Amino acid sequence: MTCPNCGANNIDGSSFCIKCGSNLKDIQQSNVNIDNTPIQNEQLMNNQPEQPMQQQPIYNQTQNNYQQSINNQSNVNVSNDPLNYFAYVIAILLKPFKSFKEEEAKLCNTKTSLIFSSIVAGAMMLITLLKAMIATVFTKSMDYSTFKYKTSVDFSRLKDLDWLSLIGKNLLIFAGVVVALALVYYIVSLIFKKSVNFIKLLSISATSLIPYILLGMIVSPLIGKIWAPLSVFAMVIGAVYSLLIFINLINEDLSFDSIDLKIYFHLICLSILGSAGYYLYMKLMVSSVSTNINDILNMFG
Repeated sequence: MTCPNCGANNIDGSSFCIKCGSNLKDIQQSNVNIDNTPIQNEQLMNNQPEQPMQQQPIYNQTQNNYQQSINNQSNVNVSNDPLNYFAYVIAILLKPFKSFKEEEAKLCNTKTSLIFSSIVAGAMMLITLLKAMIATVFTKSMDYSTFKYKTSVDFSRLKDLDWLSLIGKNLLIFAGVVVALALVYYIVSLIFKKSVNFIKLLSISATSLIPYILLGMIVSPLIGKIWAPLSVFAMVIGAVYSLLIFINLINEDLSFDSIDLKIYFHLICLSILGSAGYYLYMKLMVSSVSTNINDILNMFG
């Protein structure tokens, strides 16, 4: 043991320094306390619980659960809002797939789907009715003095229109087209053992007809007054655009083991729809021609 006062070496355990007589007991006691301090600190650290390290993950998890519940609640509120039909129609023309997916939750609702399908069928009926009214009021006749066609306007001819047929019959036909598209795909999907939602198919059917209504039924007759080939061009674009929208929206919910099987699926559905459409069109056209012939014969009867 070294004396802190004079630096002399003393025997360990000595009470006093052999050279200067300094008290060595206090020095020994302070050394013991210093040596024991790290051990005591380490024991205290080991005995402390680790709860503070676990509190942060628990807090984060609770906060995430709370945020998720808020997001779910906001999604429920949005899905319960009514569909803005006019804005949806405009959006379909610009971004059909994205617009449908954004409103998919609302369009899968039975009430919303039926209302939207009725609006589409009603719009097609009104366009057909308006075209019939214009064709009846504005008529062209040959002026033999100038050998040119002249247009005459006579609103009294509106009373000769078959309003019941134009409104009721056409409304049923166009509503049948919307339902038939969804029904054929629904039945064939069941045959292929695919689970699909008929209400969603009905919304897809009504949605896909929007481009054809705009281009084929509105734009085509208008630009046909300028140049006839443009009328055909607009009608073809409208039909192809509607078909692409319909097939792509259908493919989103149907998964097949191979691309070939998906092609066969669409081939069967479109063949059924095309055959039925052609048959009905021929029946209506023959009926219309027969009525016109009977009217001509009655003039000479």
